[in-house]
Amino acid sequence: MIKLKYLILVFALFLLACKKEQLLNPNQGKPVNLTIKGYVMTDTLEFVFNNKILGQAIDDAFTTSKTGALFTPGDKIQVRKKADGKTVGNIEVAASPFNQVKKIFYDGTTLSNNLVLTPVTNPENMGLRLRFSTPFKDFYGGPVDIEIFEYTVNNDTYEITYTSVKEVKNVTGVFGDFVELEPLISTELLTKQYNVKVYKAGTKELPYTSMDHVFLDDPDPNNNYSEAISFEKGASKLISISPNGNDDKTEIGSGYSIADFSAAFK
Repeated sequence: MIKLKYLILVFALFLLACKKEQLLNPNQGKPVNLTIKGYVMTDTLEFVFNNKILGQAIDDAFTTSKTGALFTPGDKIQVRKKADGKTVGNIEVAASPFNQVKKIFYDGTTLSNNLVLTPVTNPENMGLRLRFSTPFKDFYGGPVDIEIFEYTVNNDTYEITYTSVKEVKNVTGVFGDFVELEPLISTELLTKQYNVKVYKAGTKELPYTSMDHVFLDDPDPNNNYSEAISFEKGASKLISISPNGNDDKTEIGSGYSIADFSAAFK
């Protein structure tokens, strides 16, 4: 599992005294205290309201204005890139409750607004929401199907077996539908974990327009498995899957990297 720095965007706007003029937008409506949390993978984002910059996200740091203030229901906070001022999304303030938390995820292309962790229905299971992302130039550009496998190693013979347990269809760069996985029970003889394969949606083909810059350890593309998804009983995870490749993103190698962003949304 890739070790990540989690970016916690905390944007606390407190009421020092209940006066109308302390509202950033002094219109009708009850005041609302807003906190923004989440994870920003790339770029610097600014949070803007009424043409005033309230704060910004820079790598793993977040700065806000020092003046305590409140919003009113219906207010919209612009989220834009600092470099070019391009708007990537908006955060709208709801009417209730008074203390609101908005959770966002930005990958350099798409802003997911108010992302939440879905609780598992069975405390013995683990929940997942999946996304797929790659800057590789030969990626075909559409959704992918992600097949989840039970990976078993016999510790005596070192024989490896894969058993398909679930397929999640039409996965994009936005975290998709919630799925649950049952616990895997390893023994002294057998070690078990979950892995995935990725296909162009509706096929069993790799999701690339050309294989000229795809270099796999195994000549069979269908043996292109990911690293393990760590099972945690009762956990709900936000899993991002990306193909392994070189640093300049011009070549793809074997397997897929797994990154869990759920810690930033708890």
